[in-house]
Amino acid sequence: MLFRSQPGIPMTLLQLLIFSGLLTVFFLAGDFVLRHLSWRRLAARAREKADRILANARREGEVRRKDAELAAQELRERLETEAAEREGAQQTRLDEMEETLSSRQETIQREESRQRATGSRLARDQEVLTTRMRQHDERAANIARQEESVVKRLEEIAGLSREQAEEHLRTELVEGARVQAEEEIRNVVEKARASMKKRIGEALSRSLQQVRSSGVVESTISVVRLPSDDMKGRIIGREGRNIRSIEMVTGIDLIVDDTPGTITLSCFDPLRRETARVAIERLLEDGRIHPARIEEQVEKTRKDMKEIIRETGETTAFELAVQDLHPRLEELLGLLKYHTVQGQNLLQHCRETADLAGVLAQELGLPADIPRRAGLLHEIAQATDEQLSAPTIIASGELAMRHGESRDVQEAIAAAHLDVTPRTVEGALVRLACRLSHSRLGAKKHNLEVFMGRLRRLEKIALSFPGVRTAYVFRAGKELRVLVDNQKVSDREAVALSQEIAGRLKREADIPGEIKVSVLRETRTVEYAL
Repeated sequence: MLFRSQPGIPMTLLQLLIFSGLLTVFFLAGDFVLRHLSWRRLAARAREKADRILANARREGEVRRKDAELAAQELRERLETEAAEREGAQQTRLDEMEETLSSRQETIQREESRQRATGSRLARDQEVLTTRMRQHDERAANIARQEESVVKRLEEIAGLSREQAEEHLRTELVEGARVQAEEEIRNVVEKARASMKKRIGEALSRSLQQVRSSGVVESTISVVRLPSDDMKGRIIGREGRNIRSIEMVTGIDLIVDDTPGTITLSCFDPLRRETARVAIERLLEDGRIHPARIEEQVEKTRKDMKEIIRETGETTAFELAVQDLHPRLEELLGLLKYHTVQGQNLLQHCRETADLAGVLAQELGLPADIPRRAGLLHEIAQATDEQLSAPTIIASGELAMRHGESRDVQEAIAAAHLDVTPRTVEGALVRLACRLSHSRLGAKKHNLEVFMGRLRRLEKIALSFPGVRTAYVFRAGKELRVLVDNQKVSDREAVALSQEIAGRLKREADIPGEIKVSVLRETRTVEYAL
């Protein structure tokens, strides 16, 4: 009854429920459609972004490929240039060797011509000797006839017996013949001596003309060419730190002045100066100039100098046709390039001595191998660090013999010493060649050698103190820088050490004026971040 009185109520509720369900379905469908459209837009945007990224990646890959091709092209061109330079250097060296061999062939041909001329002179001398012997025989026959005539006359005048007359006449004839023979011998000896002097003078003149020698005395400075004056500022560095670093690690004076395009290296030690020159040229080529790079390059150059020294000795022996030298002797020859005696470069002196000895031997018709080897090796003891118990030249002979040279070579080397009497012709030739090399004009500079010896003395005095690692002389002996081991010398001991060195220099050093002693104790701490 109740439901019948309210029949419209259930129907309206049902319609509301249906309407609500339809709205819900429509909303869900709209949301789905909107979400679907949004997803499609997002997918399209993602595809566009992916396409842009892919296009950018392709462009970047193309740029990198072109950069790689350019780098490869530059590397190939640089390698081709270096190969061409090496080939040119090798070709130049081969040309020089061919020129040397050609000149030696010409020398041999001239020597053969001279020997033929000498043979012709000997033949003429033989003819002259034969003529003189014939004249002597005729003179002897004439003397015999005169003797017989005189005997007869004496018998007639003096009434002597024949035996008495013969004895008297024999005495007079023997005395006269002795005087005449002595006169003849004296004339022959004087002529032979004059001829020998003339021939020796001619041989020496020809020998000196064939030997090329340098008249330049070894200097204590080297000049480095700069690509531009702007490099001077980079070499000096900020507040001079680069120039101080170079001087510290090399032990040379680096002079940067107003001379355009050059800097000057000054040091009495040629090896130290050459090491600094090569290191600075490499730094200029590399372009990175700062203290750490300077130390690295100098250390690398010191290692490379060993190979340069060995190649110098090997090349010198090859140019002088001295074969089968022991590698140690080649190394000592290379070191002679960086040693001087009275301003004369020892390697140049040994080359001149070897050349002169070889040419003199050829002029005399003797084998040139032993004189040339002995002349080349007669100063090698100057390059060793060993304590020598004998004079340098004698020690050089013993050193050469210990490294495979023959007894003849050792004796020829020892003969170059003035206190040793030459036992062989080769020794006499080596001594003569050595004296000629020493005595030529401009070969020596005695005052320079004395001064360099004083500078070496300063460094030796500093190195004799315990804890001293290295010592370098700067400013022509006016400053001595001493580097000590920081593990062995403390700061307080460094102060005392500078005073002790200064006191000893005052007592023993023969350098006028004031000497500044700087003791440097450097501490470095290195740690690695892993």
